[in-house]
Amino acid sequence: MTKNEWRRDGIPGSPSNIRRRWKKRMALGLAGGLLSVTLAGCGSGSSSGEVGNETVMQEETQAELAGVEAVEGLTGSDTTEKKTGDSVTKDAVGVTYHDLGMTAELSEGGSKTVEYTQEDLTADWDERAATVIVLSDAESSVSGANAKVSGSTVEIQDGGTFVVSGSLSDGQIRITASKDETVHLILNGVEISNCTTSAIYAEKKCKVILTLADGTTNTVSDGTAYVFETEGEDEPDSPIFVKGDLTINGAGSLIVQGNYQSGIRSKGNLLIVSGTIAVDCQDDGIKGKDSLVILGGTLTIRSVKDGLKSNNDESDEVGYIWIDGGEITIAAQDDGIQAESALIVSGGSITITESDEALAGKTVDILGGAIEAVASDDGINSAATVETEWEKMSDQEGVYTRIAGGEIWLDARADGIDSNGDLYIEGGTLYLSGPTGSDNGILDYNGSATLTGGTLFAAGSAGMMQTFGSDSTQNYLVVYYDETQAGGTEIMLMDADGTELGSFAPAKDYQAVIISVPGLVTGETYCVTTGESTVELEVNATETTSGNPVGGFGGGMGFGGGGMGFGGRGDRGGDMGEAPGFEAGEMPEAPGLNDGEMPDFGDGEMPEGAEFGRRGGMGGGRDFGNDGNSALQGSE
Repeated sequence: MTKNEWRRDGIPGSPSNIRRRWKKRMALGLAGGLLSVTLAGCGSGSSSGEVGNETVMQEETQAELAGVEAVEGLTGSDTTEKKTGDSVTKDAVGVTYHDLGMTAELSEGGSKTVEYTQEDLTADWDERAATVIVLSDAESSVSGANAKVSGSTVEIQDGGTFVVSGSLSDGQIRITASKDETVHLILNGVEISNCTTSAIYAEKKCKVILTLADGTTNTVSDGTAYVFETEGEDEPDSPIFVKGDLTINGAGSLIVQGNYQSGIRSKGNLLIVSGTIAVDCQDDGIKGKDSLVILGGTLTIRSVKDGLKSNNDESDEVGYIWIDGGEITIAAQDDGIQAESALIVSGGSITITESDEALAGKTVDILGGAIEAVASDDGINSAATVETEWEKMSDQEGVYTRIAGGEIWLDARADGIDSNGDLYIEGGTLYLSGPTGSDNGILDYNGSATLTGGTLFAAGSAGMMQTFGSDSTQNYLVVYYDETQAGGTEIMLMDADGTELGSFAPAKDYQAVIISVPGLVTGETYCVTTGESTVELEVNATETTSGNPVGGFGGGMGFGGGGMGFGGRGDRGGDMGEAPGFEAGEMPEAPGLNDGEMPDFGDGEMPEGAEFGRRGGMGGGRDFGNDGNSALQGSE
């Protein structure tokens, strides 16, 4: 049985992949049990809005987490060796793996390098040299140096290794080590909550390496209201809060219940190497201000705001997220993954079951890995932070979405992919179930779009249709349907010999589909079967079209700009034309348009200059024959 035969219902992959997703969804349901977790002495473990209503108890959650297979090569007393390009073949495009780091070649001449240290990867410790801390409501104890007990607080005063076990119903591990120190904190079976502030709090910019000891389950939570030491403060705001860099490794489990705001926060760089981590919170799930890098682990996140986030906006060198491994499951009421600057996915498995926008960043590079995402807004959104609506509708410099590798399944209620700059599809496999409403598009970009490789099946409404520009080098097909096709109706591409080249069953109703696979040969004939209907298309240009878009002037808004500005939606290829000179928010005067009337075009001819420089304008989504790049054919 072929892989495509397992895609008849729009769900990707082989039976093993389906089982993997089932396990991840089960893990998400088990994480819902955290909603009912309330450690003694603190307020109710409040529900994360409408994310879910699971009632699984804490014991079941812990049992499931403890049973998850540990990350290969990492146990409670072993040293992890980073999988490098020398030892493991990865399918990420343009990524070079070093002994202690990796470099990705990004689009538009950019690159990103991440480096870490051996201690970030080390989950072992020397019991004889470590300070041993046993937590207890009666009285915690410390055996070793650089830590002391003060009531319900254990203070770690300097760098070193600290092995912690036991429980506190209303207490804190407070780290006061200085900026240049490293605190290696081993959670060796810990249950700790604080009713009025963070349970684990590093108040200075020291580095914290949090190791989850093999075979242990560790639970950290907070209360619903914080009491701050100084008036006007708003931090800390999460059960685990580190002002410096934070690394999480180990083969154990960590359950974090953020009843106040976020779950896990670092105001520096946050690196996740391994571990089984479940976070349920009222704000952002896991947040590294300067960066968030995930090399491995099993992460289950339920958040009222963003699932994964990095938000430093000082420069493009910070505020990035890089996912290179792990199994990640997210249910978020805001964005699933949100990076202020670059979002890079080069490996791992990401399932986003609920989100506003699934993947978001100023730039988005997907180089490898597997992504399955559901979004109530855009599936992928790349945009710069701007202040005005006019800027949002403009072609934003340095903004792009690029797909060069991996396998991606998107189910988006609004735009499937929305780039306020450029769009590049260079490789990988993309299956997109896009919008059903005419006010959104399968693809939406403000700059230019090129298709040079990969497999693409993208379906949705035809009302705001954009395809690709004349710089594209891989042929593609566009099929418009006379009648809306029901969600679940399979689309199959076959060559003239009847060999299947790919198939997809969109999750929602659709009026159009864009199809491209490597090897579509100019001059050859291909068949697209949709349900019981088949059309034949002879490829005689980069874009070959069957049928006509439903409604309006070619199904576009006409004035483009990623919304309503000149130069966005409605583009059928080519670069951004110059916008006419008028003030933001004003529409230019045009003959016959000022009183709501359309101009007389005579025998169907367009007036001179109506395309506004080949872009948007009255041409909508279909300026047929643009640069010789489109061939229109009738449907059968």
